[in-house]
Amino acid sequence: MKKIFFLALAAGLLMSSCGGKTTKKESSNDETKPCSTKLEQLIGTVGPGTAMHSLQLCQMGLKTDTVWIAIGDSTDVKNANLVIGNLVEVLCKPCADGELVALSIEGNQTYAEAIGDWTTPDPGNSKQQMGVQLDIEGVASSINMHTLVYKSWQLTQNPGEVILIGESIGSGQTFEFADTARIYKKDGQLMMGFKGNDLSYTKQAN
Repeated sequence: MKKIFFLALAAGLLMSSCGGKTTKKESSNDETKPCSTKLEQLIGTVGPGTAMHSLQLCQMGLKTDTVWIAIGDSTDVKNANLVIGNLVEVLCKPCADGELVALSIEGNQTYAEAIGDWTTPDPGNSKQQMGVQLDIEGVASSINMHTLVYKSWQLTQNPGEVILIGESIGSGQTFEFADTARIYKKDGQLMMGFKGNDLSYTKQAN
């Protein structure tokens, strides 16, 4: 299953969003209605219309890019990580009324962990933190940093690894950068360490 995720990431499709018309089909959440025994496996990203009992799946590489899938009480969502933009794999079954009902949903854990504020004490101001804010769908922004401007981020094919992309500004010149960082746990906290230097960020609680 993980291999499928990584192949999709390598194709550069992770940060795609739903396009076109997205008409939501009402879900009765009635798991007693007749459903097929034939299972379907779908891959896509979590859309903005996702709710407690309904997943908006933005499929990849298809003209009909939005599918609505019912989430029932028996759906295995323990590894869902239903964050907008996250890549998920859904095992589902079609029912008599055309509705798809999810049996299990598995999402990319690294994506879900990456979303949020990552900071470290500012060496030039002991009362201030600096770092980066990672948002859904690959958007990044700097926190109290004017010479290191983060603009976007993405996953790599390696679990727990992200790439931060932006511009370094100084001495009248601007350079683009793409820094690879690893997300890991230390003393119960999520940390982000960078390859090639000693810089590390701590994820802040929401």
